[in-house]
Amino acid sequence: MNPKEYYHLKTATITEADVRLVAACMTDHIGEQNAVRIEDLSGRVGFGERQVRDILAILVKQYGWPICANAGKAGRWIATSEDDRWQVIGDLDSRIKELRERREALLTAKIPNALELNRAEARVMQTGLF
Repeated sequence: MNPKEYYHLKTATITEADVRLVAACMTDHIGEQNAVRIEDLSGRVGFGERQVRDILAILVKQYGWPICANAGKAGRWIATSEDDRWQVIGDLDSRIKELRERREALLTAKIPNALELNRAEARVMQTGLF
């Protein structure tokens, strides 16, 4: 059995019609060289881009499909190898690290309180008087 046949069989087990439709379309996009852009997939299935992204997430999280994407590159595809899987996992880990660093920076970022803001206004007003 080739990968396309394998994923066609997996598609038949999906009960939600919208998820099944996106899954069926993804069987044409096995391997990074066959990646499909979200806007193209969206046009093909007749759903909005946000809905297609959500359905792709369902395919990964609920159905265990290895749908891949890389930050900075348009397109989604079904992984064909462990190299595909680990490349995408590495990209996700990097994004997680960046998000954690950003979160930590926001936790410690200075937000002026009302007193500090009023003092700044008072200085501007006072400078204008003299």
